[in-house]
Amino acid sequence: MISKNELRQLIFKKRQQLSQAYRQEAQNKIYQQVFDLPLFKAAKSVLIYTSTEEEMDTRPIIEEGWKLGKTMTVPRVYPKRQMEAHVITPDSTYQVSKFGIPEPLADSPIIDPQDLDLIIMPCVSCNNQGQRIGYGGGFYDRFLLRAKKIPVILPYFAKLQSEEIPTEDHDQTVDVVITEEGTIDLRSKD
Repeated sequence: MISKNELRQLIFKKRQQLSQAYRQEAQNKIYQQVFDLPLFKAAKSVLIYTSTEEEMDTRPIIEEGWKLGKTMTVPRVYPKRQMEAHVITPDSTYQVSKFGIPEPLADSPIIDPQDLDLIIMPCVSCNNQGQRIGYGGGFYDRFLLRAKKIPVILPYFAKLQSEEIPTEDHDQTVDVVITEEGTIDLRSKD
């Protein structure tokens, strides 16, 4: 099986080759599926990542959350590979982290992971079984351990999915995978 780092490099190359037309069309389909998802509709507080130029643009999801009166939060990373969910508003100020990711200022309010209703997380690649490979820091894996049983959704471009995702014991899976091709709800139907 391919290593995590090899898969990351392969997906980064594929991601750079996605056309702007494909990205826009796929994003619009993904946004609509997120907005129609009962988990999103019911959530009062949402953690969502701030996207970089290469990732799916999360700004429309954040703006829809505000429009619906949701408390929107984004991650800020801290030493020892920890992260916290900071509340953002349309007037929030951001600074770029050492990883090149826009983060809210440290003095913005923090929400306890247990008080979140939904987590929308990024990945480098994923499959339809909810396995994902992130950027290698383990920030979300650690955060999810603190946010026990909070539903996690992953919006992603179908063209970048990989059926074989190398995983380790500490890797967390997601509950719902959303691509432009459809929504896969992996939660048990008990």
